[in-house]
Amino acid sequence: MTAHVTKPLKRRTDARVQDQGSRRLIVTLYPDGCIGLRPERTRREETVSLSACWQMAVRQRVAYERAQKKAAKRKG
Repeated sequence: MTAHVTKPLKRRTDARVQDQGSRRLIVTLYPDGCIGLRPERTRREETVSLSACWQMAVRQRVAYERAQKKAAKRKG
């Protein structure tokens, strides 16, 4: 069961990014349908809408499937 987001929800992930060294990624889920991403111990946050994340994920999956299909075609 999922919960409705009524206030910003922050979580520290195990994913790491290179920003003045290797830092954990902090993810914030906002009630207005945006995700905020920032390296741990920094203030600068990058935000993206959930619909843009969805579109990017679908495009990435389609590109991967096309590449796999093309590679299989070449193989014979």
